[in-house]
Amino acid sequence: MLLALATALVLAAGPQPSSTDRGRAEQLARSGKTVEAMEIFVRLVEQDPADVEARLWVARLETRLGRLADAEAGFRSVLREHPADVDARIGLATVLTRRGKPEEALAILTDVERNTGENSDLFGGLGRAYRRVGDDRRALDYFRRAHRLAPRDPDLTAGFEAVARVYAHSLAFEGFTQGGAPGAGVQSGSIGTRVRVVPRLHIDVSGRMQQGPGYSDATAGAGVLWRAARATTAEFHALGGPDNIALATSDVSGGLTHYAGVFEIGGAVRRFAFPGARVLAAYPTFAWDPGGRWRLDSRYTYTQSSFDQTGQSRGDHSAMLRETWRGWRRVAINAVYAYGVESFEQLTADRLGSLGMNTLAAGLRIDTPSLTTIATTWEHEWRSNRTTVDRLNVSIVQTIP
Repeated sequence: MLLALATALVLAAGPQPSSTDRGRAEQLARSGKTVEAMEIFVRLVEQDPADVEARLWVARLETRLGRLADAEAGFRSVLREHPADVDARIGLATVLTRRGKPEEALAILTDVERNTGENSDLFGGLGRAYRRVGDDRRALDYFRRAHRLAPRDPDLTAGFEAVARVYAHSLAFEGFTQGGAPGAGVQSGSIGTRVRVVPRLHIDVSGRMQQGPGYSDATAGAGVLWRAARATTAEFHALGGPDNIALATSDVSGGLTHYAGVFEIGGAVRRFAFPGARVLAAYPTFAWDPGGRWRLDSRYTYTQSSFDQTGQSRGDHSAMLRETWRGWRRVAINAVYAYGVESFEQLTADRLGSLGMNTLAAGLRIDTPSLTTIATTWEHEWRSNRTTVDRLNVSIVQTIP
């Protein structure tokens, strides 16, 4: 009797999980402070390995940090002990979606939905899975419902905003000013709108005006963006301005992008006509985006330029690398190196004979809660004639869900 009482007193005096720590950890997690929250929840699990709620939080935060194998193992360990645990099933489905298995995730989530009421995590999981299978309409609906239930959850907010920016209508402004080399002073601005006409089809309409030494040009046109398959989009655009001096008199392009897990693989062909010259460009693209803080974009371009005055043609090679660091919830920083054509939207007739340029750029993107994206980029360009050009780009995109 005395031994049992002494043992109970020792256990009571030992380290116990603190409700204050748990509450603080959940608050940190829901406010987006993932690493700080993870440290507390890991400590709670070490103190009590049977603490299912803390184990689930560790797996959720590992998912947010991109540690998908560890997160899946954590959710499955809970399900081995508690096969009907709703939170563990939702968490496992979320990981399966991130690992490129959205059909398996939907099978789990639709089964859970039949026996579960209003649940923000469930709706968020369904939103992610439907987005991966190409059903943006249902994805946006579920994310909207999840966001309404938990408006301060950073994961649900990010999911809702990401789908809205892809699926909804939008209005965009983009402009740049440049200077440096003699005669390089240019100001340019464009405005465009994207309208969803059916769930898988958007129509773009845009126009650009540009002023430089001795000219004032304009282009206008339209295009379509079509979700051709679950993970494949196709687009076609045609723009032009018949009286242009520096900008293209016609600009026609078509391309495909395929999403394969954390990779984006695509390619496009673009044909420009300038006064006295024509350019045909073909470029494959590749991007790696594991869903964490880093994203890498790359592009190789081969251009074939033909000149009416000399009857000659020449081929040029270009390459672009862009690294993006999403260091904060709503702010991303990117750095770019490009050789040759770094942006077709800034390609003008005077640059066709000297495409051997080197460009370094750095930029900042801010995504606001009002679904406005503001981006600014500074570029420094070394041209093949040993002159330099500096350019400041600014863009504003307003999404209208």
